[in-house]
Amino acid sequence: MVSRFMWLGFGKAHKKIKFKALDDKILGGKFGDMFEEFPFTSPEPVFVLPHDPYLNNSEGLSLKITFSQALAWGNGIDTDSSVFFIGFHGEGDEQKMFCVKVLFNIEKTEPDDNCYKAIDKMLADAKFYGQNLRGVAGILVPRHYGVWRARPREWGGTILCSITEWAGTPWTQLVAAGRATTDLAIKLGRSVERLHDRGIHHHTLYIPADLHHLLFRVDKTAAGSTTTCFVIDFSRARMTPCTRNLPILPVDLNDLGPTVGCEEALNLIYILRMYHKDVKVELPSSHLYRAIRFVSHYSAQHPSLSNAEVMLVQRHHFFADEPPLEPDITFEFRADGKVVFNRESSDTLTKCLSEAYISSILS
Repeated sequence: MVSRFMWLGFGKAHKKIKFKALDDKILGGKFGDMFEEFPFTSPEPVFVLPHDPYLNNSEGLSLKITFSQALAWGNGIDTDSSVFFIGFHGEGDEQKMFCVKVLFNIEKTEPDDNCYKAIDKMLADAKFYGQNLRGVAGILVPRHYGVWRARPREWGGTILCSITEWAGTPWTQLVAAGRATTDLAIKLGRSVERLHDRGIHHHTLYIPADLHHLLFRVDKTAAGSTTTCFVIDFSRARMTPCTRNLPILPVDLNDLGPTVGCEEALNLIYILRMYHKDVKVELPSSHLYRAIRFVSHYSAQHPSLSNAEVMLVQRHHFFADEPPLEPDITFEFRADGKVVFNRESSDTLTKCLSEAYISSILS
């Protein structure tokens, strides 16, 4: 059962503050049904370093600010970005990291203030997570541990905070540091595509600065390390079927742009290729055109297939050098000329498709 109370220490030298889970009526659902349990059993708080708060600027970069500046949020500093801290719990190999977004002085904000918008965004993001994202938590989006409220006397204002697992470094920071690579760009597009194939559209990926919503985390494993791209901030997200007909790769679309079929996918392809010149996948326009044509013909031939299923077939035949969208799906070409999608989970394909038909479209 998810606890309704949580202690948060803004540094070990600061007094621990008791937070209460936000009311179910405000969130539009039962707190325990919407969010994850903290991944530890003790009642100790998530400790936060008081001298390391951050705030995102208009370029999508995370900048360090002072703790005094953080306390002025909503009471002197007017921004629609949340102050956030890197939260820690435990020590050594057992230590876990969290992103703790904090809004101070929320009762002093007015509807016309940017800070008021930040409150709306925090609540909208939490609601969307609870209603639509729990099935991909820890895979495509960071786990969300709820929205909490406190009224500490020493700061004279009401605090609202949300806690998620740590998701890593934003794409915008990697670009600024010269560490953005083609492999990471492909991972970025793959994560967004997998969300789209589940009907989840972010609706906040329009300009290069917006890509701070896409983060990369490196985790150590027995075999070395893995890098995962997580998507955050679903305050404007919508559930909408995706109609794209090309994967989100940093390719040169030339005059094919209007035919991509999904505005968000098109935006990301343009941003990756036009604003990050060193990030690219070289494919001729004729190849991309044939891939688009394949989706149209194949969908018409197999109207029972969803666009997500057709895109998996397209990727297998036109973009086989790129990582598969769904690792738990394998392809088998049987002796009778059919392609079998082997299903490893309830979220994948079970269709048998004609290899002869695929060959005719590819030719």
